[in-house]
Amino acid sequence: MAEQSARVGAGVGASAQESIVDGELVSGPGDKSSPPGPAASEPSLEPEHMPAELLHAVDLAIERPARDVPTMQLARTLEEAGPRTFVYIDSQGRVRPPTQYRMMQAASYAMLTTILVGGSILYTYLWGVLGLAFPLIFGSLVGRNLLVTRRINQAALLSSHDRLDEAEAILRQLLRRRMMGRRLRALVHHNLGAVATRRGDHSEALTQLRSAIGLYQESWRKSPHLRSCQYGEVIALCNLGRTDEARERLTTMQTTQQGDYLLLKYWTTELYIRFCAAEAPPPPSELWERAERALKITASSALLALCAWAYTQGRTPDQDMAWHLLRESLDRLDNEPLGRIMPPLWRWMIKNRTAAESAA
Repeated sequence: MAEQSARVGAGVGASAQESIVDGELVSGPGDKSSPPGPAASEPSLEPEHMPAELLHAVDLAIERPARDVPTMQLARTLEEAGPRTFVYIDSQGRVRPPTQYRMMQAASYAMLTTILVGGSILYTYLWGVLGLAFPLIFGSLVGRNLLVTRRINQAALLSSHDRLDEAEAILRQLLRRRMMGRRLRALVHHNLGAVATRRGDHSEALTQLRSAIGLYQESWRKSPHLRSCQYGEVIALCNLGRTDEARERLTTMQTTQQGDYLLLKYWTTELYIRFCAAEAPPPPSELWERAERALKITASSALLALCAWAYTQGRTPDQDMAWHLLRESLDRLDNEPLGRIMPPLWRWMIKNRTAAESAA
C-alpha cells in the first residue's frame, strides 16, 4: 500500500521529493576523479576491498533507525504548503485535504483486515489446519510492505529537512532488499533522485529518476508520481546543459488534465527550459496566470523567480513586476537549497538581487 502524498518545493520533487512519495524524496557518487600519483598506497573504499569488520559496522549503522525523524505535516491546500510540508494528491495530481487522506488510509487498513480475517476463515474451512498458513503468509507480506513504505516516508522527511546522509542510508538499504515490489522500488529510486538533486549531483539524480520512471511505467502508469518524476528528469537535463533533450522529453509528455500540484510542476519545468535555453518567455496572459497563481502559494520560490526572469525578457520588459516577483521569491526560500536544485536560476537571482531590493 503506497499512499499518494507529495512534498511541495523546487526541482523534483525536490519531490519533489516524494515518498509514498516529493518529494518530494541518496547521495550521489561525488567527484570520481583520482588525484595524480600512485593509487596503490591509497586504501580502497570499494565494498569488495573493505575489511569485514568495517563492512559489518557500516551495515549496523544503516540498520540503526534514524533518530528524531520529523513528523509528517499535511497541508490543507497547495497554497498553504511550505517547502517542508507534504500534500495529499489524487490520481490526477489534485491536492486533497488531510481528512480525505486519513479516510483513505483507514479504508485501506479496514480492507486489509477484512481480507486477512475472511481469508483465514475460508482457508481454514477448506484446508483445515493448513489453512492457518494463510494469515501468516499474507500478514507477513502486508506487514513487510507497510514497513518499507514507512521507511520511504522517513527518508522523504529526513531529506526535506536536509538530513541527506540519513535519508540516503535508509533508501540504499531498502534497495538491497529482495522481493520488493516494483512500485515500492520506484518510490525508492524517486527519492534517491530527489536527494541527489538537493545535493546538486544532477548526473546521479538523472540516473535515479530514470530508473524510477521505468519502474513506474511498468507497474504504475496512472500514478501522479510518474509525471512528477518525469518533470524532475527534465529539470536534471537542464541542469546538465542538455536543454534540447529536455525540451524533447517535455513535448512527449501528456500535460493536459493535470491537477493543481502537477500543473505547478509543469509551469516550473516549462519555464526552466525557456530560462536555461535563453528562449522567449510565454505570452503575457499565460505568464501573468502563472505569476498570479505563484504569488498565492507559499512554496513557490522557483516559479516566482522564473516568472521574474520572464518579465525581464521580450519586446516590452516590465522591470517593476520582475523585481517585485524576485523579492517575493527570495522572501519565500525558507532555507530551500535552490542554489543546488537549480544552479543557473540561483545565479541569476543573486546577480539581480541588489537591483530588485533597490527598486522596492
